[in-house]
Amino acid sequence: MKEKADQKIKSLKQEMKEKTSFWQMAYIIFLVFEMIKSTVVQNDLIACIKVPVRVWCRYVEWVIRPSELNIWGEKEYFSTEWSWCLRVMAIIIIVGAVIAGEMFVLKKIEQYRRVWDKYSIRFMVVSLEMIIVSSDVLRRCMPINLVVLFGIINIAVIEIRIYYRRANEIY
Repeated sequence: MKEKADQKIKSLKQEMKEKTSFWQMAYIIFLVFEMIKSTVVQNDLIACIKVPVRVWCRYVEWVIRPSELNIWGEKEYFSTEWSWCLRVMAIIIIVGAVIAGEMFVLKKIEQYRRVWDKYSIRFMVVSLEMIIVSSDVLRRCMPINLVVLFGIINIAVIEIRIYYRRANEIY
């Protein structure tokens, strides 16, 4: 009798998981279709790719021929010695910033793994939904890339959770 009840409970749990998984996938597909429909979100996604590529191209152009703009907006090119000094310093600074950024990101990923759970995923999906659905209104109120806004919101939530987890560990 008890074994039948246990099997019945297991089958009901499995059925519930399948239904929940189905509706979660349907909801995510709905969000993807909303994202495809929203031109504001599409433009911001494209801008997240175009802006770094444009900055990188300008940097490469500057490394090839270092120059600066004078007060009349004309390009003034540096002497050969000063150009090489600027190139070496710029490359050292960029490499240092990339290494420091990578170390920071890896440290944060480890912290996020410790506090990541189903509530984090739910908050992420809800914030994505709110940004997608109200993208036009958000764009009129705040001139910020919506992808960046999504990242800032979720990073802030995780940082708050990390802070409270540390505070609870102390007491």
